[in-house]
Amino acid sequence: MATSDRVYGGLTAGEREDRRREQLLAAGLEVFAASGWDRATVRDVCRSAGLSQRYFYEHFTSKQDLFLAICQGIAADIERLVREAATGTGREPLERVGDVLGALADYFGGDPRRVTVALVESMATPELRASRSALLTASADIAARLMRSIHPDPAHADVRGIAVSAQVLSGGIAELLVSAAATQTELPRDELVAHLTRLYTAAATLDVQESG
Repeated sequence: MATSDRVYGGLTAGEREDRRREQLLAAGLEVFAASGWDRATVRDVCRSAGLSQRYFYEHFTSKQDLFLAICQGIAADIERLVREAATGTGREPLERVGDVLGALADYFGGDPRRVTVALVESMATPELRASRSALLTASADIAARLMRSIHPDPAHADVRGIAVSAQVLSGGIAELLVSAAATQTELPRDELVAHLTRLYTAAATLDVQESG
């Protein structure tokens, strides 16, 4: 058996590397949310993870590299949750919209640190702001897909109007999450999902007024 394949503590070398990376990601989420981007250090992250800096630099080149990896993980989680909720069998389009919004409410409400990192501390540098912008763009794309799915006549939906509404709603929801995280306010999950579903339904049929 090659040295790299030796098992220690029931884990192979590759499995131990994966575990250390997950430990660093979890520690980074905690440290960035608690201390903020400016005050957080690689040393703090390593201390929280219970790992040496040697292991940190085996996986990440810098504090910013770790931060971006955490944000990418959040974006991947959102994509997975939306895909799973949107493909539920035996559900009507409007029910699927509620399922998607409920899944996202549970995800961010279940761990406000994700909001703090992905939407607040991500304003710190141009690279982080680009990551934040990409997340909001993806959220608006999701909102637009949901609106088109519940339009009474999808083939004749006002694509431009839906895109505008999706951007406005997604930005507003982001600010609502930021405010709730900052004030440690627990949003009423079912009430919020029902209200957003009504907003999405109304926005789906709005037309952009022609100018001129």
